[in-house]
Amino acid sequence: MPQSGEDAAQRRPVVEERDLTEQQLGLRQAEERLLRDYIHRLVKQSPEYPNYQYLCKLCSVHIENIQGAHKHIKEKRHKKNITEKQEENELRALPPPSATQLKAVDAAVREVAAQQGISEEDFKVRETVVTRMEEVIKRHLAGGSLQLSSL
Repeated sequence: MPQSGEDAAQRRPVVEERDLTEQQLGLRQAEERLLRDYIHRLVKQSPEYPNYQYLCKLCSVHIENIQGAHKHIKEKRHKKNITEKQEENELRALPPPSATQLKAVDAAVREVAAQQGISEEDFKVRETVVTRMEEVIKRHLAGGSLQLSSL
């Protein structure tokens, strides 16, 4: 028996609403995946890029849609930036060095400095030269300065 137009109209929005919910679920899952790759949905539209919905915070790239985001994820630059970010995160997660490790590094630095560093006498000579040069510079350039550094 044919149904009245009113009954069909009432059922139709329910189906569309369910489909919309499935679409929203799919969109949410896709965006969660994008977040793992540092791609965020723009909360506020950018005046420079009004048609773009996403921003890769790792590469500072505006992206128009999810398909564009997936394409961006596959790019060499993004992959390189992801690798660097992962390495940075791993380094930040390392525990601080132990006292034994600090002593070993200190000993190694002191040994290299003793072998290849300059003597105290050489340092004083260089410091004197810097002071004299700074006086000359200040005479010709008010506010100018010079600093001793090692290369």
